[in-house]
Amino acid sequence: MEPSLRISAEEASVLEVHDMFWQSYARRDLDARFAVCAEDVTFFGTGLHERAVGKTQYRAMNQKGVDQYPEAFMIEYIWKEVRIWGDAAWVEGDTCWIMGEGPASTRDIVRQTTVLKREHGRWLVAHVHGSDPDYRLREGEYMTHGNIHARNKELEREVIMRTAELRAEKERSEELLLNILPKEVAEELMAKGYADAKHFDSVTILFTDFKGFTQASEKLTPQELVEELNTCFKAFDGIITARGIEKIKTIGDAYMCAGGLPDPRSSSPADVVHAALEMQAFMIARKTERDAQGKPGFEMRVGIHSGPVVAGIVGVKKFAYDIWGDTVNTASRMESSGEVGQVNISEATYAHVKDVPELSFTSRGKVQAKGKGEMEMYFVASKH
Repeated sequence: MEPSLRISAEEASVLEVHDMFWQSYARRDLDARFAVCAEDVTFFGTGLHERAVGKTQYRAMNQKGVDQYPEAFMIEYIWKEVRIWGDAAWVEGDTCWIMGEGPASTRDIVRQTTVLKREHGRWLVAHVHGSDPDYRLREGEYMTHGNIHARNKELEREVIMRTAELRAEKERSEELLLNILPKEVAEELMAKGYADAKHFDSVTILFTDFKGFTQASEKLTPQELVEELNTCFKAFDGIITARGIEKIKTIGDAYMCAGGLPDPRSSSPADVVHAALEMQAFMIARKTERDAQGKPGFEMRVGIHSGPVVAGIVGVKKFAYDIWGDTVNTASRMESSGEVGQVNISEATYAHVKDVPELSFTSRGKVQAKGKGEMEMYFVASKH
């Protein structure tokens, strides 16, 4: 029965005691609350420990609640209904308990049943039951052990499925990060949120560049051009991955990679030279194939230099692993000072690989390098 509807005088007297019992608790006034309780009042709540028999035990339980949350709060009725049978009455309804004020306030729905008995002409609270509605039950379901057990199992399955989805998503993110960054750097970034730049004493850097790229690209549609670049760079990716060499970046038709980082043991100068020879072999075969099809193909220069660099991540958006130092500039000059179809190496790289039995070398003497002056250079080839 809604409070606004017409009620009898007897029902009004029951509701007066009922409201005094609950609102005094909201005001944290236990004296007023227990003044309208019978001596043998009982209480049964949601928690396993929420059971009290007698006014003394029930008040002690209430006192613990007041100690934990001493501030007054509000109890608003969503609905309530009163029934009377002789000297017994009950009031049932849903209430909203509002704790705190403003945006920080919380609201909890509490379902309450309050039983009262008439003693010596006055109504007293004899039994109280309060519980939180169980939102696991759907419309048309009832509070049975089987329903709750089945719903709990359903929730467990949903948690397992969602956990698996999150794990798969995390693995995809980590795999993507490993495609962008070296494994050691990616792991440091995931663990710390950043990765420190590191100095490397000896790294071997390889640069490639296609001769006549602009002229050849004019004979291809944009899609054909991108597809051909992708074919070549995918082949390069496979070659350097097999030899433990780290891809740094591509810039237009230029390809840059480095051996000896981020783990100096991952690849040697000889690995980089062998990779360069394999790249040239691929490009020569590719151009022969394209020529036979009447399609334009690329010719390539390759340059290699060895020396110290600093390596690390730059930026916070679309970040990339990059390397800096004069060694990078010199490697680029080895490429631009080279010749199509050849692998041009510096004196520093030559010192690392001159004793490799599978390789042969042709000294070019001192060659003018832009911004560097004359530098000793060598063409390297495979003996097989």
